[in-house]
Amino acid sequence: MSFERLQWIYRAWRYRYRLERPEIRLLLQHLAPGDVAVDVGAHKGAYTYWMRQAVGPAGKVYAFEPQPLLAERLRALVAGSHYSNIVVENLGLSSAAGTLVLNVPDGGPSPGASFEVSGAGGHSYPVPVTTLDDYFDDDQRRRIHLLKCDAEGHELEVFRGAHRLLTEARPCLLFECELRHRKSGRVDDVLNWLLDLGYRGFFIDRDGARDIGEFDVAVHQSRSGAPGYINNFLFLPPSGPMD
Repeated sequence: MSFERLQWIYRAWRYRYRLERPEIRLLLQHLAPGDVAVDVGAHKGAYTYWMRQAVGPAGKVYAFEPQPLLAERLRALVAGSHYSNIVVENLGLSSAAGTLVLNVPDGGPSPGASFEVSGAGGHSYPVPVTTLDDYFDDDQRRRIHLLKCDAEGHELEVFRGAHRLLTEARPCLLFECELRHRKSGRVDDVLNWLLDLGYRGFFIDRDGARDIGEFDVAVHQSRSGAPGYINNFLFLPPSGPMD
């Protein structure tokens, strides 16, 4: 086993049992063998790894990563692991197909790369983007059961570009949304847009999912990294159990 693959596995387990334990648990609860899952903002593939485990050989995972180096590395890991059920795309996702400028802080591949926020001391470059509705055909769209999105402030545009997917297939949504990343200075524009589609909203704390009605941005996002800080959300289709 290569050192790079060991790093991938270690990172995935670290996310599951340390960094984002409730998020990974909820992810696994809402995926089953044969499902199709989408990872928007795959980064180094920690979520992709668990999606692949959950859907099994009969399922499929589509991982979108706009940073070329990270997409290339993840594609190499998938090929080296002989995983035939993961497709890695070096594409951004938005509300319309075209080209957007990706702002990358720190001068290299970064989890903070964003179409919305400029990173001090970093660099920017154009990235091809598409929409989830354009990428998937009708048959593929109907099979999608879960969409994870980490787009550093661009999540509403990703969802707008997936309107048919969200209204027809009704996948579960696991996504990051933070006030500090939003150009609008609001997170409720994202949350309310999904609620208006009929989704049931929950925010994720260390104990699991709590009703979105209890979320208060002034309390839960007052200071990044502070105890009790909330940045991940679970939105579920109108019917069906939460867990």
